[in-house]
Amino acid sequence: MAAGTTLLPIAVAGRRETFISITQRGREHLSTFEMINKNPRTLAPVDVTTVQERVYQSLRLGLLRGEFLPGEQVSIRGLAEVLGTSPMPVREAVARLIAERAIEQSGPRTLRVTSYLASDHESYIRIRMQLEGYASERAASAPKNPLLIDLLKRHNESIAEALVVRDFDAALAGNQAFHFELYRAAGYPQLLDIISTLWLRTGPIVASARRDEAMFERIFNIGVRIHGDAIDAIEQRDRLAAHRAINLDIRASHLSIRRFYKRVLSGTEAPQT
Repeated sequence: MAAGTTLLPIAVAGRRETFISITQRGREHLSTFEMINKNPRTLAPVDVTTVQERVYQSLRLGLLRGEFLPGEQVSIRGLAEVLGTSPMPVREAVARLIAERAIEQSGPRTLRVTSYLASDHESYIRIRMQLEGYASERAASAPKNPLLIDLLKRHNESIAEALVVRDFDAALAGNQAFHFELYRAAGYPQLLDIISTLWLRTGPIVASARRDEAMFERIFNIGVRIHGDAIDAIEQRDRLAAHRAINLDIRASHLSIRRFYKRVLSGTEAPQT
């Protein structure tokens, strides 16, 4: 090469290295060196899901399963430590949950899970009964699906087994899995999205029943039996029976929890911890 030449790498892709040779006269000579790799490469697919989205989905699932309680204070830093990530994606995920009214910002640095308000909760329950009853009808109208029936039975059995060993967190997780398996079978992703948003606001309230262990067991044992009726209705493709079963499940637990909160808020009974 002529004196004074500068080599600038412009691309490195696989085994190919390309350089621009710039001479003193300003002329450019392109030199390319290739080595042919005869063995085909096998690359794992890249996970394009962002950290922020994964954090959001994790927090969302926690709310759906009742892993947070109404009015519970949370912090960006505390959530980041639990999730094993930096505060930034948690902050972005929490902003989305605030927009969905699942989390409230009660001060400049104070966050809490949305508190129980009887009038709001009653409205959510009425809307849930309409939407989830319809989703159940749709699932019952679909062609017979033995796999769906098997999955619903497994989820329901997991609730019953969790109650036997008093694993209330597992019971809540099984309950969420049962309902969403059923609603997914309706075949309307948009409907499932709306239902899940309502569950974000009611899931923590259902979870608060853990504070009264006797009430929690009663609610969920009744729920297991009603779930069995819903499974039978789906298996027999009985739309109205499926609708009635799911509405009864929602309403029965709501009435027990409403009575519980009336006692707590009136001061006649403190929640068990």
